[in-house]
Amino acid sequence: MHRLNGKATDQISLSDRGLLYGQTVFETIPLCHQQPLLLERHLQRLAKGCKLLSIELDLDALQREIDEFCQAQTANKLVLRITVSMGEGGRGYANPETSNAQRILSIHPFPKHPKAHWRDGIKLGVVKIMLASQPALAGIKHGNRLEQVIARGQWHDDWQEALLLDQHQFVIEGTQSNLFVRHGDTLLTPDLSDSGVAGIMREQVLELADNIGVTSKIMSLSLADIEAADEVFLSNSVIGLWPVREFQEQTFSDFSISHQLLKLLEENGAIPTL
Repeated sequence: MHRLNGKATDQISLSDRGLLYGQTVFETIPLCHQQPLLLERHLQRLAKGCKLLSIELDLDALQREIDEFCQAQTANKLVLRITVSMGEGGRGYANPETSNAQRILSIHPFPKHPKAHWRDGIKLGVVKIMLASQPALAGIKHGNRLEQVIARGQWHDDWQEALLLDQHQFVIEGTQSNLFVRHGDTLLTPDLSDSGVAGIMREQVLELADNIGVTSKIMSLSLADIEAADEVFLSNSVIGLWPVREFQEQTFSDFSISHQLLKLLEENGAIPTL
């Protein structure tokens, strides 16, 4: 089910700059009982991305369309995707003189992951493709996900997620998640100044860590830092938090912080009830 600028349709112009050049930003949001979780934060990041890509976003119109679209859903738990494209603009890279932004809403089934992923942890791998350094685009969720598409094709069958490194061999993020590692009482997460997506759930975890007496730091991390950690977990808006039980030759059995944070996220309504 899709909406384009508030109207039901599955069609978009073949001249859309999102299709031609990837000039889009998007958000993926859990929808629970017709309510998109952490919507305000997602819209803030969406607006930031639109500004960076010179897309004039009518945020009021988008908010109305989201409200109407979500109220029409009947399932208790779904995934809402919001995509904003520059729209038509003719041939060539120059932005059109007049903005023609396209607001696209789509609804998707909520993924059915085993509960053991949250309780007992997952197996984490690392892929060969490296993330390019581009500070101008770092942090936002733009539509060019080719690195992630290639990364997903490099997974082993028994992995549930995989890490991506940059060209300096620093760990940046998972294919579809942000990374956290705990060393003692300190929670570390990679610096995303040059590449990667600054996840909404990552932001939530950093804020909640103080509530359980854990100091958080953003810094460059190597594979050795992951392997030497006391605890490793991953976050995104749909899964919430997944502890890691196995990475490379290392196994992890301490999920204490990830489970505490997961409980807080659930109690605060930041993730669906597991």
